[in-house]
Amino acid sequence: MKRISYILLLSMLAFGMAACEDDESGDYDNSVTISGSVTIDGKTYSSPTFNMGTSMEVEGYTYRTNNPTAQIYYTTIYPKTEMVDAGNGLMAHYYFVLEDDQPGTASFTGMIMFYKNNNIVFGLESQDVDVTIDKIDPIGGFIEATYSGTFTSVGENPKTFTVTGKIKAKRVAEPTVKK
Repeated sequence: MKRISYILLLSMLAFGMAACEDDESGDYDNSVTISGSVTIDGKTYSSPTFNMGTSMEVEGYTYRTNNPTAQIYYTTIYPKTEMVDAGNGLMAHYYFVLEDDQPGTASFTGMIMFYKNNNIVFGLESQDVDVTIDKIDPIGGFIEATYSGTFTSVGENPKTFTVTGKIKAKRVAEPTVKK
């Protein structure tokens, strides 16, 4: 009987460990995958995928700017608490601007910063990135998109990385500016 209990205990433990590994699979609402080898805070990763927060931790809004020749529409995406747990002991802050407010292909501008113990340990700035906006619901719904392109690391000896990611953010009203 002890042997059966021991085997059952080991089986449950192995299943639990496999389930934990599945949690790290990269199936996140918001994520970023950096292709190739990247060193962050002294640890080298091979094509890592980082959690960029759940759809309830990330928010976005659309807005319009006026210039002399046209009205331009944008969608801004960011973590609502400034930073999210990216996994591997890292926190992430990011700010993305999708250069449209309708589903379809658009340009993208953004930056991603990784922190450990409140110190920046790795940063990326977008260079040539395209975004496909899949959905922009009314306020209270969601903004969904995927992006892909090149980002350059921030700091000494910058390197270029191919980056892909996905976005699912709670849509909020455009913040009002107090005058």
